[in-house]
Amino acid sequence: PTPLSATGWLWLLPQKCRGSWMGCLLVSFGMCFHTLAYIIYVFGYQEAALRCKKQFSACLEDKDELLKQMLDWAFGGFQPTGPDGFKPTTSINVDNFLLGHSFASLLFPPNCICRCVVFSGFCLCCGTENIEIFHPLFKGSLCLKCKNNFTETLYRYDEDGYQSYCTICCYGLEVILCGNDGCCRSYCEDCLNILVGPGTFDSLKLLDPWICYLCQQHQPHGALIPREDWSIRVQELFANHSAMEFEPHRVYPSIPASLRRPLRVLSLFDGIATGYLVLKDLGFKVEKYVASEVCEDSIAVADVNHDGKIIHVGDARLITQDHLKRWGPFDLLIGGSPCNDLSIVNPFRKGLYEGTGRLFFEYYRILQLLKPKEGDPRPFFWLFENVVFMNTHDKVNICRFLECNPVLVDAVRVSPAHRARYFWGNIPGMSRPIIASQSDKLSLQDCLEIGREARVTKVRTITTNPNSLKQGKDVTLLPVLHNNKEDNLWITELEKIFGFPKHYTDVRNMNRQQRQKVLGKAWSVPVIRHLFAPLKEYFACEELAVFTTSSTSNSNSSTLSSSPASQD
Repeated sequence: PTPLSATGWLWLLPQKCRGSWMGCLLVSFGMCFHTLAYIIYVFGYQEAALRCKKQFSACLEDKDELLKQMLDWAFGGFQPTGPDGFKPTTSINVDNFLLGHSFASLLFPPNCICRCVVFSGFCLCCGTENIEIFHPLFKGSLCLKCKNNFTETLYRYDEDGYQSYCTICCYGLEVILCGNDGCCRSYCEDCLNILVGPGTFDSLKLLDPWICYLCQQHQPHGALIPREDWSIRVQELFANHSAMEFEPHRVYPSIPASLRRPLRVLSLFDGIATGYLVLKDLGFKVEKYVASEVCEDSIAVADVNHDGKIIHVGDARLITQDHLKRWGPFDLLIGGSPCNDLSIVNPFRKGLYEGTGRLFFEYYRILQLLKPKEGDPRPFFWLFENVVFMNTHDKVNICRFLECNPVLVDAVRVSPAHRARYFWGNIPGMSRPIIASQSDKLSLQDCLEIGREARVTKVRTITTNPNSLKQGKDVTLLPVLHNNKEDNLWITELEKIFGFPKHYTDVRNMNRQQRQKVLGKAWSVPVIRHLFAPLKEYFACEELAVFTTSSTSNSNSSTLSSSPASQD
């Protein structure tokens, strides 16, 4: 009764006083309930107060006394009329009531109202008026807090392949899943019941399959209206406009799920096939994976772990245009040229134009050969990686050739090891924040074998040098205690730190030093998973885990405090 009475009395206050009271109510209501629910309930409370015609003797400036009288009236049963006073005396046209009532002019701008939910004037996720940017998928806006959460979680996927959080608000505990083949979207109970209509969530659970609003022909669903250009707006949301000015990369609209086809990948300087491993983990159908690698140990690791499905073609310098025509066309080009001659850690580095630094230009050469011609609508994506600690002029030159600025991603956010790397590319959402999933191991202890104790939470960047495993200011501390004695990290533990399966590098009778060498040159698995996830909007995936669309999924917040929690 308290919110009912308080909200109803609002309409007995002078127009100039209602705004401040409404603000207080929104704040209080939001502490206990999903804020958007307020928009629905307030219309019922408004009409009830008007029908009761209740007046109060307290001075409007004496808010404490006025509140006391309000509470007394509410807990006293809304006398003299009681609940019967809320009943309508005549039939009411609901649509006209919602769109024409004076409440709309107070709370919402006139051009922003559609069945009691505002689009541009309020955050579609939490209902606040302090909006920051448009909602990229549906007509509406986002506040700064929800924008940050949206960018962090939109491309997070659970192990079943579906989105971890609601497509609309990127929160939600209980969600319903789209049944369209290849679509990985989920929608939470609150958003469906509030924006589409009461009872929507339960009714959709009875449909099998249920095709989500972004897969259907675009039309309004209550107050939820998909944007016609949502696939373009999503990329605008994640655009990287920092550092040097460059022309924006070509934008590819998302491909409808029914038209997506398997991926064809060319990986230069492939190493131990981290790219292939991540693509399969994400559920992509990989039609062809061509890898250029010269290290025999790395090739052996890739072949053994992936059943010979990777086509190895040797030195990237020997790849010609004829080769590319015969192997292609390719949808994705990835690679990270050796960093030895670029890293400032190496006192004998030769820079970008000498030694192994020149291999960057092999990547650039092949990238130019693979880029689709003007007017070719086929999506083509590329990713180039290298070390952060390079000379500024080398970084600037790489940016000028690739015509974009890099994003910096440090694996320490999703693993127990520091590993800051620059990534250049045109994959959508590369600049979005990286946050850990439930399966990511964030502390060293999570990666150790039974009976071993971590002496540190995070370790330094792991390289091919055995000394990189030592910790502390003087770099003498071994990171593990085993049987009360200092010990180094085992190779199986290093594999876990990088995100690889246990014994991934246990091939060809390689010794410890050889296995650390191939790991030290590898990419961090959770980082590449983060970067590759947006490609699910463009390419076909394997059938997801057996779920009927009437099934629901509980998405728990991750172990990081920055992960989203339900607003309920």
